[in-house]
Amino acid sequence: MIEKQKKLSLVTVFLCALLLFFMSFSLQGISLQEQDDSGEQLATINGEIITLEDFDQYWKMIPDNYKVQLNKEDVLEQIITQTLLIQKADELNLRENPEIALQIKNTVEQILIQSLLEKEIVDKIALSDEDIQAYYVENKENYWQEEEVHAYNILVETKEEAKEVLQKLEEGQEFSELAKEYSIGSSASTGGDIGFISKGTLMPEIEDKLFILDPGEVSEIIPTERGFHIFKVVEKNPPGYLELAEVRGELEEQLLPARQQEAFDQYLKDIKDQATIEKNISLLNENEEEIVEDETVTEEAAEEEKEEN
Repeated sequence: MIEKQKKLSLVTVFLCALLLFFMSFSLQGISLQEQDDSGEQLATINGEIITLEDFDQYWKMIPDNYKVQLNKEDVLEQIITQTLLIQKADELNLRENPEIALQIKNTVEQILIQSLLEKEIVDKIALSDEDIQAYYVENKENYWQEEEVHAYNILVETKEEAKEVLQKLEEGQEFSELAKEYSIGSSASTGGDIGFISKGTLMPEIEDKLFILDPGEVSEIIPTERGFHIFKVVEKNPPGYLELAEVRGELEEQLLPARQQEAFDQYLKDIKDQATIEKNISLLNENEEEIVEDETVTEEAAEEEKEEN
């Protein structure tokens, strides 16, 4: 029951946005009722026909990652609900309300701008292998990686416990099993695995003992403020630059938005250069003066009322 409510809630939020989109175009003389309703009638709401084609348009606009959580019958039910609500809004002539009309206009314009930018910028800007290679070379210093080790850790409270653990390790017991049994560190549940650690990220007293180890070696007991550590190194990577293949995804995430922004800036400059734009800034100043004057009058009236009381 709860899961179904979650699904319906998801449909409600998404379809509200879609219906606002169609309602916005209705303000400009286009409505669902004016569409060709000669197709198969899926539902009729107070005479307003929803065809199978109408439904398919809604369905196609829902992202695939949402569709897996929905079923078509729930979506149809939500369309019916939204249509009823819009019909009631039309009975109250809410579209004629200046504030609501402005909100609808703004919504339509935002959708148009987004579609324009996708068509003129996003769809036209692509990164070539040469672009990515050049960006990698120019920014290679950002992809330097210090020496790193993949280590396991056992942390205990007393030196006596640490000596006991070290003795059991020398006897051949598994490091991971001892970590689960003895360690008070956060990595105990994973057998002491703390993943890869880069040089320069730990306390010097730990790093001095940790980074001299080769894979398979276990450290001596390392005392710290938190307790007594024993480390085991299982992998070791020397310092060096990350290869292009390792950072390609990150490079694309950085470079593509930058290229799109450059293209947008140039696109905006071009359409401004071709446009005829006239400004009357003095009106803004006059309006500002009127606002200040109104605020002053209001404050004076408030002071007079206060004095009378």
